[in-house]
Amino acid sequence: MVDKVKIIPQDIEEQMRLENVYKLWNDQVNLLLTEEERGFVKELQEFCIDYDPKINYETDVYGMFPDFGKKGYIQRLNPWKEFKLAGCKYEMLLGMNLAMMDAEFDLARLASGILCGNPTFQHGGTPELDKVQDELLSGTKVGCIAMTEANHGSDTVNMEAKVSPVDGGYKFEGMKIFTTNGPKSDYFLGYGCVDEANPRGTMVQAMLSRDMGITTERLKINAVPRVHIGKTHYNGIVVPEAMITGKPGQGYHNLFDGLVPERLSIVGSSLGICWSSILNGIIYSNLRNQFGKPIMKYQAVSYPFSDLLIRVSSATMAAFNIAKMYDENVLQVMQRGEKVTPEMSKASAQWSGQIKYLCAKLAAETAYETQQLMGGVSVTDNTRVMRTWGVSSIQEVIGGSRGVMQLIMSGNLKKMMKLL
Repeated sequence: MVDKVKIIPQDIEEQMRLENVYKLWNDQVNLLLTEEERGFVKELQEFCIDYDPKINYETDVYGMFPDFGKKGYIQRLNPWKEFKLAGCKYEMLLGMNLAMMDAEFDLARLASGILCGNPTFQHGGTPELDKVQDELLSGTKVGCIAMTEANHGSDTVNMEAKVSPVDGGYKFEGMKIFTTNGPKSDYFLGYGCVDEANPRGTMVQAMLSRDMGITTERLKINAVPRVHIGKTHYNGIVVPEAMITGKPGQGYHNLFDGLVPERLSIVGSSLGICWSSILNGIIYSNLRNQFGKPIMKYQAVSYPFSDLLIRVSSATMAAFNIAKMYDENVLQVMQRGEKVTPEMSKASAQWSGQIKYLCAKLAAETAYETQQLMGGVSVTDNTRVMRTWGVSSIQEVIGGSRGVMQLIMSGNLKKMMKLL
């Protein structure tokens, strides 16, 4: 293997190590956390700092899964085994800190632990689904969500994938695209409709496994070279009843129930990209001298960084507040076996869409602007900034693209008039 050419001076690169990035983040964020949350972050950061030198950026991310699974770091939305510190805010904290370490790994583990794994908590309960849950969260198996279709894109309701009831289960036919982790996945959270003319009334949600006969092809996604994103073929597989998480019609409700916590989880990862980009840029710009002084002393650099920091800090505070409200009014209510009020369900859907839109867009902007402020050095392979920029382009698409979020919000604007 050819040695990497170093551009950043060694003394500056040493100061950009993960430990220092975390120190600056803690200084900005710790007052927004409870003592228990700070303890969780401290333990997580210590693990990541120790693990960081072991990461091989020449290989894909999936070999890292078991190491993080042993610590309960594949997801923290739901309590699992001995890992009881869980909820939407804990999941945000997990995503933020993992994205600051390795944004590509965080993207893949979110797709596996949240997009695929979360329904096993919400709609599981069979021994077969319990086994899937344990394998996904331990990191010994990889999962993905097979929902998007080539001819429908973000129109997730009107699917062409066909589901037919058969003896003992359901037959799945059709193809899905942009399945993050798909070519490496053991499990696929799959969707299809019994009657494509009535998708809401007949949509099925199920946990499919590769050994049932699913095949995949990898798409070439240059932005995230270490994450496998693919095309998934159902191939007429038969899924047994025990792996069905939503029977005809219920699958539609399950899909949208899951979108709220999934979008809030994506927010944590987006904010991690924001913080990783801006803090690496701040360290570099305070140490890089040009024309006799650090470039941070020039207003052309310090003012844009100040603007980014204000907006990232504000978005972080808003995200934490929404996560806290979701934990208290939705997640904990469901865990007690109680019913969430329609008003809270509607509000949480609006909050999650709005903050997901804001933070995903901010991640792309922060990564790009930091590159410009750091100059050409930011695009070399010995900084995290280039990798966070690549993942930021994916964050604006998963969980609902920018246009979908705007469509949802514009619909809410029209509904406001009904209150008058």
